[in-house]
Amino acid sequence: MKLLGTGGSPYVRKVRVAFAEKGIPYDYVVARASSAEVGAANPLAKIPVLIRDDGRALYDSAVIVEYLDGLTPANRLIPEALDARIEVKRWEALGDGIMDATVAISHDERLPLEKRQPPEWYARQQKKIDAGLAAMERELGGRAFCFGAGFSLADIACGAALGYLDRVLPKFVWRPDHAGLCRHAEVLAARESFKTTLPDPA
Repeated sequence: MKLLGTGGSPYVRKVRVAFAEKGIPYDYVVARASSAEVGAANPLAKIPVLIRDDGRALYDSAVIVEYLDGLTPANRLIPEALDARIEVKRWEALGDGIMDATVAISHDERLPLEKRQPPEWYARQQKKIDAGLAAMERELGGRAFCFGAGFSLADIACGAALGYLDRVLPKFVWRPDHAGLCRHAEVLAARESFKTTLPDPA
């Protein structure tokens, strides 16, 4: 299998962490969303894209991670029981939502001042991040994992979101008000799957 993406994408990192946790071999090809290879595989021209051994492509990180988890029962990331499965997927939605808003702010801040969105747009994106972090903090509490008694996709989504937030919006100070997430972020950052997928410094 071949994964197309860039190190700077939090969605690509989420998939790469899943690959590492599942112990599934793959080829990682650095490719931007605007590249011809990505465009040929994904009509939406977005990363990540997974090219399977038979040549068929999968896109969207949530779909790719679910596919990887189904390839082998080892190190399950998504529970089979419906209620538990939905709770883990809900955590993924929280993580993805925080990343979506962070990506939007980060991309807009790269534009010339005259082309940037108005303050109220920034406030809406910030509100999404604040509310997402508050929900994660509340639900994590003092537990060792985001959901249940073991590591899951919920932890991958949480760690990918927090890591990306730290990297591209360092001016946003979230730790003082989120002691549980601060602790969990440190634990996840020390995990081998997160260490080996850490993006190169910009």
